[in-house]
Amino acid sequence: MLELKWDGKDEALKVAEETKIRLLEFDRNSSFKEKNSGNMIVQGDNLEVLKSLLPFYRGQVKCIYIDPPYNTNAAIENYSDNFPHSDWLNMMYPRLELLRDFLSEDGAIFISIDDTEQAYLKVVCDEIFTRKNFVASLVWEKKKKGSFLSKVVTNVKEYVLVYGKSDLFGGLIGEINRSTETYPCINPVNSRGIRIIPKGTPSNFREKNYQIEANTRISAGNMDLIYLDKAVIDDGILQNDVRIESNWRYQQSMIDEFAEQNSIYLTRDNYVRRIVKETRIKMLKDLLLRVGSDGESEKIFTYDENLNNGGWGTNEDANDELHKIFGKQYAFDFSKPSRLIGKLIQTISDKDSIILDSFAGSGTTAHAVLKLNESDGGNRKFILIEDKDYCKTITAERVRRVGGSFDFYQLGAEITDSEGKINSSVTFEQLANFVWFSATKTPYLEQKNSPLLGVHDGTAIYLLYNGILKDKSVKGGNVLTKKILSALPKYDGEKMIYGSACRIEEKFLEENKITFRQIPKELNL
Repeated sequence: MLELKWDGKDEALKVAEETKIRLLEFDRNSSFKEKNSGNMIVQGDNLEVLKSLLPFYRGQVKCIYIDPPYNTNAAIENYSDNFPHSDWLNMMYPRLELLRDFLSEDGAIFISIDDTEQAYLKVVCDEIFTRKNFVASLVWEKKKKGSFLSKVVTNVKEYVLVYGKSDLFGGLIGEINRSTETYPCINPVNSRGIRIIPKGTPSNFREKNYQIEANTRISAGNMDLIYLDKAVIDDGILQNDVRIESNWRYQQSMIDEFAEQNSIYLTRDNYVRRIVKETRIKMLKDLLLRVGSDGESEKIFTYDENLNNGGWGTNEDANDELHKIFGKQYAFDFSKPSRLIGKLIQTISDKDSIILDSFAGSGTTAHAVLKLNESDGGNRKFILIEDKDYCKTITAERVRRVGGSFDFYQLGAEITDSEGKINSSVTFEQLANFVWFSATKTPYLEQKNSPLLGVHDGTAIYLLYNGILKDKSVKGGNVLTKKILSALPKYDGEKMIYGSACRIEEKFLEENKITFRQIPKELNL
């Protein structure tokens, strides 16, 4: 297997594993709309955030899109784009490792990149995702004209590397055609053969009653067929089975099946065609062109089941989008158009999925998800990660201005110490937030100073930690015993109780509809 070596790689291989999981602290003031939208924006270093989110979303993300720094040495206001080459690889490797673990078995990752690091990124991704899961290197025409300052080549392209998680990934859909069409049953490049066209086949010939003599050859251009038998057509219907020699697309069994479905017919020129009513799917072309096959170059995201229409958007379109949202030019450097990302998400064709972007930048991915949901009635959810100061002022603000709801989180303290125990600095309130999110994947809004955190979908969630019990006469309050259980706030229904240990027999727990979760072990850290 080909392997890329660089300074620091051995250390980079350990970074993801050694990165500590940290608390996710819900920021009510920075969230938009106090309802559980299922959308998240997390501010913090994306490596630490990914590690902290992994217990909740491992194997559940259908689509990942990232637009990492290209390492071009360009002077960019919003983020660093000037790494030594080996440092760039050391930065990317552990993040890609973690992102792989988020993907569902039928999911895929899209990575925008340019010529500077594309070749190296491809080899690294081959190593992490394996070469057999490589899908494509899409070429995106990012602008109409290149820089007039270039003395070597006018560059108008970037790449989007695509990898699936496994062989269950179904490919990239480029067009869904639901209209009724007709297709020829003959393909000149196929091998020659004989097929029987059964009696009862309709004819569109101008005359309703006519005959075609045996050995009649019909040809036009490179289309050619020979009627080996005499064909009798009466009232527009073939009256006898007829053998025809030609370059057929279909085996005899398929011809018979089409005839039974009444979807095969003789044309006005006595060729053979079939009527197609079922939905047809065509896979995506690897050229994402500025101008679509319909001759249009649309600037904003508009939904079309044929992704070849309207073009894929440009850098200029991305700037125009941000200008309209924020009311100023160049609000963010090198943002992508929502049209590009929306269409990439659409290629997976799943209306109920999670979309993750760990280099969120100006929030284009969330914008694209919202527009796509609005267009096709989807229920996709987004997770954005961004550590820069503009996470609130640009990333989250853009999502808010385009009508998106989201829960905003920030990274808190490391959840475990060097011995793997809950960090002594972690408060009950902080751990309660983490436990509630672990159990429900929703933000903890109630903030009760009680072992009963709340009820979710009919199940009461309890946390035994730091002597939270009001009855101080009950000792060992972090361990679930029958005495502790009797001291807990009452709930007549299913219970999920988190604590350091359990001293109650399994049969009793089952009879009383109690599920025990040991912390930190069963927080899946």
